[in-house]
Amino acid sequence: MESHRPSPHPVRHRSGDGATFEECEHIVRDDDPNTGLCGVDQTGVPWNQGFRVCQACAAVAEGRMN
Repeated sequence: MESHRPSPHPVRHRSGDGATFEECEHIVRDDDPNTGLCGVDQTGVPWNQGFRVCQACAAVAEGRMN
């Protein structure tokens, strides 16, 4: 279910004002590796950065959300 795109360095997500977003791993579908199951844009974001799994993505993957 996850798309695996390795990266040698963690990626920090930042908003336009420079604030760091809460860091978590998003689960993506094999047919759309650029969008997390929760709808977050994952274009160019590497997998397995050592962060916890996004709880919204996990809920969708487990069928708890539609």
